[in-house]
Amino acid sequence: MTWSNRFRLYGGIVLVIALVAALTLVFNQRRSQALSLTAHVVADQVTVGAQFGGVVVDQKVAAGETVDKGDSLYTVVVPRTVGNTGEAVAAVAPVRNAAYVVDPKKSTVTYRALTTGVLTDVRSNEGGFVQSGAPLATITAVGSQYAVAEFRLSPRDYGRVETGAHVDLLLPDNRTVAGEVRDVSVTTDGGLALTKVTISSRALRDPANSKLTAPGTPLSATLSLRDDGPLAGPTDAMVDFLRKIGLR
Repeated sequence: MTWSNRFRLYGGIVLVIALVAALTLVFNQRRSQALSLTAHVVADQVTVGAQFGGVVVDQKVAAGETVDKGDSLYTVVVPRTVGNTGEAVAAVAPVRNAAYVVDPKKSTVTYRALTTGVLTDVRSNEGGFVQSGAPLATITAVGSQYAVAEFRLSPRDYGRVETGAHVDLLLPDNRTVAGEVRDVSVTTDGGLALTKVTISSRALRDPANSKLTAPGTPLSATLSLRDDGPLAGPTDAMVDFLRKIGLR
């Protein structure tokens, strides 16, 4: 056998060994991941409720606008009552708190924002009548977005879910952002663990992604399970290398 043939033979052997090793690590890494059944964005929300019924005479912000804590949102005129003397009497007493301000002279109630956020789910508009106790709108708090995902796991895989574990979140524009497990709860369905995972992510809270992180936005989540096998170290090293060079 000539040296050139020997080099080809040895090179082919090395190439096959490297390919088998790489495929083994990829297979092992896939076994350490779980793909979500469902996932979506959640955010802290505050409902602006009408303490008193009346007619909305002034709507100071529109749906989709950002408000600061303490900003005036709606002014509602409360119907007056008639006293024993036949004179009109204000139906409200003077009140000033974080949620609303009552002006008994004008018989108005001005509702205010309890948190900084975006006005959504507007139920009442200027000129409309609002019932006492009815919601006027909802404020979605800025920077409070997180994800909730459900996974169907075997008992063994459920035991490999850890708080702080890495999660890849696929946004609607096909970008993948990083998150980590914040909380885990489980119910059993047909012998399998239906696992609900709460995921925190800086990318979801980033204002630059606000159009893609509104509450209810569908996502796809890939959860990293704890790898207890002998190939855990090499697999983690390979994944870290791929992330560094931008292939993951």
